Amino acid sequence: MLDLVPFEQCIARPADKDKTYLLSEHLVGVKNAMEKRLSFQCQDTAFIKLAGLAGLCHDIAKAHVEWQNYIRGKRKRGPNHAPEGAFFFSYLSYHLLKKEKKWEEYAVIWLWLIRDIADHHGHLKSLNEHHWIGAGAWDKMDLPRIKRFICHYYPELNPMILSAGTLDQWTEEIFEILEEVTDKLDLGYSFASHEILMNRLSRWRELTTALVAGDRFHVTPTNTTIFQKEDHERSNKIIDIFCHGNRNQSMSEIRSDAQRQILLQLRQDSKRKIYTLEMPTGYGKTITAMKIAAWLGKEQGYEKIIYVAPYLSILEQTSNVVENVLNMHVLEHHSLAIRETKITKAADESDEDEINSGQLIMESWANSIVCTSFQQWCKAIFPEKAQDTLRRAFLENSVIIIDEPQIFAAESWNVFLCGLESLADIYNLRVIFLSATMPPFEYGLTKQAQPGHLAIKPVKHVERYKLEQRGEMDEQELADFLLSRPERLQAAILNTITDAYLVYKSLASKIKSLNVKLLHGMMTPLHKRVEIKKIKHFQEKQTEEPLYVVSTQVIEAGVDLSFEHIVRALPILPSIVQAAGRVNRNFSEKLGTLTSILFLREGEKNTRGFIYPQKLVKLTDELLRQKEVWFESELLRLIKDYYKRMFEHNSYEAGKQAISDAYEGNWPALGQFKPFGEDYYKLPVFVPWQSSEEDEVYFPQKFTELQRRFQLFSPEDIYECYTDKDFYLKLLFQEQKEFIILMNHYVVNVPAKLAFTLVNKELYLQNRIPILLNRDDYDPIAGLAKRNFEGIEQFI
Repeated sequence: MLDLVPFEQCIARPADKDKTYLLSEHLVGVKNAMEKRLSFQCQDTAFIKLAGLAGLCHDIAKAHVEWQNYIRGKRKRGPNHAPEGAFFFSYLSYHLLKKEKKWEEYAVIWLWLIRDIADHHGHLKSLNEHHWIGAGAWDKMDLPRIKRFICHYYPELNPMILSAGTLDQWTEEIFEILEEVTDKLDLGYSFASHEILMNRLSRWRELTTALVAGDRFHVTPTNTTIFQKEDHERSNKIIDIFCHGNRNQSMSEIRSDAQRQILLQLRQDSKRKIYTLEMPTGYGKTITAMKIAAWLGKEQGYEKIIYVAPYLSILEQTSNVVENVLNMHVLEHHSLAIRETKITKAADESDEDEINSGQLIMESWANSIVCTSFQQWCKAIFPEKAQDTLRRAFLENSVIIIDEPQIFAAESWNVFLCGLESLADIYNLRVIFLSATMPPFEYGLTKQAQPGHLAIKPVKHVERYKLEQRGEMDEQELADFLLSRPERLQAAILNTITDAYLVYKSLASKIKSLNVKLLHGMMTPLHKRVEIKKIKHFQEKQTEEPLYVVSTQVIEAGVDLSFEHIVRALPILPSIVQAAGRVNRNFSEKLGTLTSILFLREGEKNTRGFIYPQKLVKLTDELLRQKEVWFESELLRLIKDYYKRMFEHNSYEAGKQAISDAYEGNWPALGQFKPFGEDYYKLPVFVPWQSSEEDEVYFPQKFTELQRRFQLFSPEDIYECYTDKDFYLKLLFQEQKEFIILMNHYVVNVPAKLAFTLVNKELYLQNRIPILLNRDDYDPIAGLAKRNFEGIEQFI
């Protein structure tokens, strides 16, 4: 039998030069961090004491002789330690609560902390997952010294017997106790509002955050930068200078007046947790929101700004604007900035020493300004993994700006709001929703949390566009209709990629191809950005040459383009309003036109139903039939009626059942939350798009900077480095992040069925992104739209 390692000699991780990292120091450090964090939020000493014991026990099983040999390099891998720590805590904390006559009051907290310890390196599982029970080879740990260590901090436990035998016996006793506790969580026929349940669950996840942050930050100390009052004053002045610098635009005076109106309304109603900022597209919502955040920081002490966007294109665009305008570092956190690595360790086990400071800074949003995605923000509210809770670590006193919330799936919206309200209460958040088409809040927020409405008064005679309704058209008829119009700058927005490609082909067969552009989701991000910049450059030229842009919905949000006339294949009303935001965006003297049509592919197939729910299609048609022509102000009023009727017909509150399920023990019901609902399964493909010298003039500045930094000027060179593990591992974390951002300029996500025809699918099994096998599959203009394949019309 192996000799036990005396507990006081056990280490938590390998020595660093002359520094030894004792396990006891790590456990005490996590205990202290948890107690300190939780004491800021409550004065319940019994609660804080129980949480501190969890910190003291979470890694106790690293005292196992085989784990000690592993960390000293004498074994290739060590035994698990998280489940063992959970089991050990369950025994000690039960005796502590019984001793202090607190069991009935804190039994549920006891169970939650057990689950947290068991999961603190992996997925957050259901309470009925019991693999932690009986875990641990206690005869291979120095239990007498461990007890002495524990009792130094918890002398109440001195009378408790701690031995391998008593822990084995505890395995038999605990099932009955667990049944007793889970009965407390059974809602049965009792009524508890989803808001109350969500508040309790959010408090639980604050416990999880305290443990995970305490554990990670003790190994790698991490702090966040914050805004001081003088920083907000400086930001406000810089934003004003930026706005004055754009006074050459026709809309600049209107935008400035809109900002003044909004800030006056805020000062008159400044105590709400949540606001909606409703401004028509093109009025400068994001800049106005930044001014609101600066005012809240200066007047009410808010310290961080977190901007949340639905799409990467909007996120990066806003990040660049904020960074350039404020001259401040913006931390970007989205899925494309991290390379997924194949897990070779035991499930849900990892070593803290492998988490470097760069990763922790990113995952904990340790920066005064953060730009992140809907998906990453939702993981802060409904964490799927223990590591996700780090997003909460420095969330206190933040202003959250959520852009384009109408893009949330209706089924997800109310659950999201319920979770958001509880998060705002715990961390003292101020939330600003930005949209021209705001969904309703009354079904997801409590009465006291209903948002304050910040909106501009209609400007007399400012009508930028009108909506005209036409009948059916196929691709040939649509092309002829566009060519017959007098406007120089026109666009057509179709519902599917195949539809857009067919309209593009029809146009390109009739006029010079240089005057026709195609945009859709199956182009590489770099290719798409280059084409958008070309369009913008063409629009600014003093020429009478016409331009026709054919696109899917990708230009409806986060793309700063303006057209004199747009044809929109009938979608649902919010998409019509979003498309209208690209008509006469900067308010020229001439009224712009948005034409809606029922598009029939090849004269027969109505592809509208592939994308939009039939009930919402029907509602849209009923509302639009009231008039043949709608002006901008009328359309913005109509969208409010649309959402009112939509949620009267179906309040989408059934999704809140996930909150009840999570409270009763099935946390993954919330942990697997998806802001966009279910989606078609897609896989990434690396496409070595060959740009021309003309294209390179339009490369984004950030992309060219990364090219120079890595000295990688072709997609082939980038992919070669991606497949070279040594190259990647030699990079620092920030360099790894930047390299993956560089690489993702060439990555397209496509339906799995198509992906398998384009690449060597075996590489997916190796957790790698394959490269396109046949370069001809990617058309230099049409991207992957040229490929005919089954189901492409369902990919936007």
